[in-house]
Amino acid sequence: MGALTEMNVVNYLGTILVSLVVGMLGFVAAFKIFDWLTPGVNFSDQLNSDNRSVAIFLAGLFIGLGLLLGSAVK
Repeated sequence: MGALTEMNVVNYLGTILVSLVVGMLGFVAAFKIFDWLTPGVNFSDQLNSDNRSVAIFLAGLFIGLGLLLGSAVK
């Protein structure tokens, strides 16, 4: 029974790792595409100048992407 449990743990860890990599790649790709679609806004400059509306917008974007990618990875 111990070997079966160890295989399950390795299988779950592998699944979690693959989901993590796919999710991170999805986040990076979506942010790069969004950054490309909005050439007039330099997000790092806006965040460095303490523009809270841009920070809230990006937080909403990342939360939405997380919900979307989370359901897609399942």
